[in-house]
Amino acid sequence: MNKINFPRVTRQICLQLSTMALLLILITNLAAWTQAAVLTDGHRIDCEHFDEKNCTIEGDCAIKTEHCKAESDKTSSCYVLWTMDNATGETKIKMKGCFTDMHECNQTECVTSVEPRSNKLYFCCCKGSMCNSAHKWIPTTTEATTQVPKEKTTDNTNMIYVVVCAVVFVFLALLLTPFAFCYYRKRKPTNFNEIPTNETEATNATPLLNNRPIHLLELKASGRFGDVWQGKLHSQDVAVKIFRMQEKESWNTEVEIYKLPRMRHPNILEFLGCEKHTEKIQLEYWLISVYHPNGSLCNYLKSHTLSWLELCKIAESMSQGLMHLHEEIPASKTDGLKPSIAHRDFKSTNVLLKGDLTACIADFGLAMVFQPGKSCGETHGQVGTRRYMAPEVLEGAINFNRDAFLRIDVYACGLVLWEMVSRCTAVGPVGDYMLPFEAELGLRPTVDEIQDTVVAKKLRPRILNTWRTHAGLSVFCDTMEECWDHDAEARLSSSCVMERFAQLCKYTATPLLIENNTNCEEERLTSNCL
Repeated sequence: MNKINFPRVTRQICLQLSTMALLLILITNLAAWTQAAVLTDGHRIDCEHFDEKNCTIEGDCAIKTEHCKAESDKTSSCYVLWTMDNATGETKIKMKGCFTDMHECNQTECVTSVEPRSNKLYFCCCKGSMCNSAHKWIPTTTEATTQVPKEKTTDNTNMIYVVVCAVVFVFLALLLTPFAFCYYRKRKPTNFNEIPTNETEATNATPLLNNRPIHLLELKASGRFGDVWQGKLHSQDVAVKIFRMQEKESWNTEVEIYKLPRMRHPNILEFLGCEKHTEKIQLEYWLISVYHPNGSLCNYLKSHTLSWLELCKIAESMSQGLMHLHEEIPASKTDGLKPSIAHRDFKSTNVLLKGDLTACIADFGLAMVFQPGKSCGETHGQVGTRRYMAPEVLEGAINFNRDAFLRIDVYACGLVLWEMVSRCTAVGPVGDYMLPFEAELGLRPTVDEIQDTVVAKKLRPRILNTWRTHAGLSVFCDTMEECWDHDAEARLSSSCVMERFAQLCKYTATPLLIENNTNCEEERLTSNCL
C-alpha cells in the first residue's frame, strides 16, 4: 500500500487554491471594470455649485454648474449645505455642488430629516443632474412623509450584478474548504498597534485621541477651509478646526506637517490630535490643537494697541516660529530630519497670540515640504491670500525652488510687521486697525487691483514719518522694506529677521538704533531643492 505524502498533498491543495484564487481575482476585476465603465458612461451628472465664502470674500455670488467627476468605486451625487431660521423658516445656502464620498444618496430629491447639530447646518444629497436646485428639510415628527423615489438602475448594471454574484458564489463554494485549511496553517496574529498616518487609513475616532470625547462650545472663526471652535477635551480647553468634506486634502496636509520630526516648537501651534467624524451622512475632518484665548494677531490688533515692549515680544517670537518652519534640521540619533517648510499663506490671521503675547504660527493647509534631493515640481499655482501675495506670485513668475517659496513667506511677513507697527503707541496715538493695502484698495480688492498696485506701481503700505523718529521703530521700518523688496533675491531670510529682533529686544527699556547686521545683508538662502 502506498503511503500518503501529507506535505505534498498540502502543497498540491495550496497550488490548486492559488490557481482558483487567481481566476477569481481576474473575473472579479473584469466585472468591476465593466461596472466602472457603466458607471462612467451612465452616471456622469452635473450639479449646481455655490460657495458662500466666494460670495462674501470675492464677490462671486453666482450659482454655477459643476461637472462631477466619475469614479469607478463611488457614485456621483449632488449636495446642499444650508442654515435655517427656525422662527421664520428662512433658509440660507452655504454650499452646494458635487458629492462622491458616500453611498447613501439614493434619492432623486435633495431632502433630509436629520436634525442639525450645534452648528445649525442642514445637509442633503441626491442623485441626478441638477437635483440640488431645490432642497428641503422634513422633520421626523411629520405625519405625512414624502416618499422619495429611488433611482432605477439600468438593465446592463443589473445583469453585471447577477453575473458577478453567481460567479463569486460558485468560486467561494469551491474554495471554502482548502482555503480554510491553508489559512489556518499559515496565519499569523495581526498587529493592531499601528497608528494611521493618512486620511485613507483614519477611522471615525482616530487612535491619536484614544476615543476621548470632545465637546464643542463656541464657534470662534470661519475661514476658507472650515470653522474653528473652542472645545473641551475633559478639563482642557482645546481649539477644534473642522474641515469641510471638500477640504480633506488640506486636513491631511496639516496633519502630516505636524507629524514631521522636530515640529514641536514654542512658536508653532501645538498639535494634539486629529479625528475623522461621520455623523449620519455629514463627513467632517477635525484637527485638535491647544486653545489660545487671545485668538489671531489680526483680531487682537483690531481691539488692542501695542506698547513698545509688546511689539518687540510679538515680532521676535513670530520670527522665531517662521525661522523654525523654514529651517532644515539634520537628523540626529534620536530624531529624524526636519525638512524645510514654506507656509504659503502667511498672514496675521494665521499667527496666534498666547496668554503672554508670544506668537505661534498656525494653519498649514497650503504648506509645502522640501525634502532633500527631491524636486519641488512645477504645478504650484497662485495660492494664499491675494492681499499678501508677493509680486512674483501675482505675475506668475515663480522659480520653482525652495528659496523662491521661502522668500514669498518673508514678503508676507513684512506686511504683518507693518500691521503691528501701525498699532504701536510708542510714538503717540494710533489710528484704527487696517489690513495691508486697505487704505489704497479697500477690504475686497480683486487680483487685478492687487497686481496693478503691487507689481505695476510697486506700491507698499505707507510708512509714517513719525515711525522713523523712534530708534526702535526705525529698525522695524528698515526690516519691513527689506522683507517686501520687489526683488525676491534681495529680501532678508527669516533667520536674519529673527536675529535683528532678538538683538533689538535686548534694549526694551530704552530702544537704541541697531545697525544692520552685515551677515544679514550678504545672506542668500541656500537651496536644497534639486
